[in-house]
Amino acid sequence: MTIRDQRRLEAAKEEWRTLEYGMFIHFGPNSIQEVAWGDGNFDLQLFNPPAIDIEGWAGLAAEAGMRYAVLTAKHHDGFCLWPTRQTVYSVAATPYKKDIVGTYVEEFRKAGLKTGLYYSLWDLNYPGYRNDEAYVEFMVNQLTELLSDYGDVLELWFDGAWDKDNPGGQVEFDPAWESDESSGLLHGERWGWQRLYETIHRLQPGCLVLNNSGCERPGKPRYLPVDLRTVERIDVVHNDVLMTPPDSPWYLENGDRHFLPLEFCDTLTPDWFWRSEYQFGIFAHRAASAIAEWRHRARAAGGNLLLNMGPDREGRMPSYHRHFLMEAERIFSRG
Repeated sequence: MTIRDQRRLEAAKEEWRTLEYGMFIHFGPNSIQEVAWGDGNFDLQLFNPPAIDIEGWAGLAAEAGMRYAVLTAKHHDGFCLWPTRQTVYSVAATPYKKDIVGTYVEEFRKAGLKTGLYYSLWDLNYPGYRNDEAYVEFMVNQLTELLSDYGDVLELWFDGAWDKDNPGGQVEFDPAWESDESSGLLHGERWGWQRLYETIHRLQPGCLVLNNSGCERPGKPRYLPVDLRTVERIDVVHNDVLMTPPDSPWYLENGDRHFLPLEFCDTLTPDWFWRSEYQFGIFAHRAASAIAEWRHRARAAGGNLLLNMGPDREGRMPSYHRHFLMEAERIFSRG
């Protein structure tokens, strides 16, 4: 990366922090199946959301005071919300056919919001997934599509890295792995992480890269290089210990200081994707006062809050979110 590009990247981080508040959108076959993680074998003929209202998603985000959004372009099941040229497992092979990523960036930008994308490293559908060399090439090609066909991408939110990094593919991280040379812990080698990072910044020097570190390691990078850090879920208790996120955008490793702003994220409902039990059952919604407090805490740490809400299986954002979002905006605005 040239000095000019490095300066541009640092400026992009500073600009990103001024956005403060964003909408995280989990939508796809998991919304139809009502599962947290699909298995990569979804019947594509079942994907045809009859009332998808992306303009409505954008309008709600803008009304709630949000300034950016991140959409799940590809989750762990491998289904792509854009007509990728790398696999048939995408919207192009469904009755719906339309490019959801394309409509998303168009509608959100029209509403005045910047747009980012979530991309799962883990892929339960792609047949060459276990061939690391072939899969890295697959990812490079997909990321090139996303960074070439949709204008400026604010951030790329990577997830699922544990499947090839952690011993046995375990989701939960064990700190003992770091000091045990025989543990098998890896640092992105099988993902070709350095190549992915360099590819992203070659195509879009100002696109910020984040790799989810998990609930139990708030604000600790999975490994470098990254441009942002995650705090996934807020007020997490792990092994009887309250996980406390850092209170500064600066990260110290091996004596080097890295400017890595924090992105706090949480969800309005118990899971990230919509389920009908939220519509027909009983669940506790996040309180407006809690949402406002999260925003204040993120701001105090020099970071942003990315608040998740999943559209229903028909593609509409549940109407009950509006009450809490509008009240949270009023509380936050009062200070």
